[in-house]
Amino acid sequence: MILVSSMTIFPVAALASDTTSILQNNYMTSYTQLSDNNTVNSTVYNQVYSQPSSDTTTTSPMDNTTITQPSSSQSSDQGTTEKINEVNNQIQKLEQELETALDKNQFEKAFQISNKIKELEQKLKILNQSNNIESEIAELKIEAITYLQSGQIDEAINTITKILKLKHSKDNYKLLGKLYHQAKKDKNPHVFVNGNEIKSDVNPIIKNGRTYIPLRAVANAIGVDNKAINWDQHNQAVSIKTGNINIYMPINTTQIIVNGQKETINVPAFETNGRVMVPLRVISQLFGKSVDWYQEGEIVTIGD
Repeated sequence: MILVSSMTIFPVAALASDTTSILQNNYMTSYTQLSDNNTVNSTVYNQVYSQPSSDTTTTSPMDNTTITQPSSSQSSDQGTTEKINEVNNQIQKLEQELETALDKNQFEKAFQISNKIKELEQKLKILNQSNNIESEIAELKIEAITYLQSGQIDEAINTITKILKLKHSKDNYKLLGKLYHQAKKDKNPHVFVNGNEIKSDVNPIIKNGRTYIPLRAVANAIGVDNKAINWDQHNQAVSIKTGNINIYMPINTTQIIVNGQKETINVPAFETNGRVMVPLRVISQLFGKSVDWYQEGEIVTIGD
């Protein structure tokens, strides 16, 4: 997790110098969350999602809501290493107890000890995997610092995106947003799912204060297979059938069908350049995914 504290956007050289200094000073200390913009206003997501009751259609306005970003984890490489050492010590102790139990023909006790060792070995495997990831992140941090020192913002952006794929933290999204803004790469929203940016031949757009994204691209990113997405040319509607979800969404209308029930959305989907564009929050809610918005850098995260 990259450490940044109260950064103010200056020209590239100033940003690189300030960010590098902060990263270097805090690199070996515990992670902290950014002090600025802890609460992000979701003005871009002034979308209303409503579900009709048996008698009337009710709406749940989401205007002027805030998305609060909780404090990030305080774990560190050192903490993981200490846990690994602790588990190794436990395994060694149990192996000695196992040997003693076998010498005394205490086979039931030996069986119980063996199960405990197996559980600890599985835990150790997970910790080692985590430690390897942390080591890779540490190397990428150094790489990011080097790029920032030389004012290579684009390269620093690429490095931060690599870190996000390994550990998609809110602090890193905030830093990425600052770099996007500095590099003037925030003309269109950037949509991320589990640390990976969604790529499509049609960019996400903001229309009337609302964010729209290509349906197929975001559906694929959250695990929906292309075979589950179909286009009804006659009725100008898209359908998605996967797992427990069955969605039928005509374009240019607020009336959709979800699992056989009619529902109303405030903002309809529309078609552009051969792609169906859907309101981000609406489709995310239909799939039960959380959505966060980072104003600086125009970053959207789904499910993180």
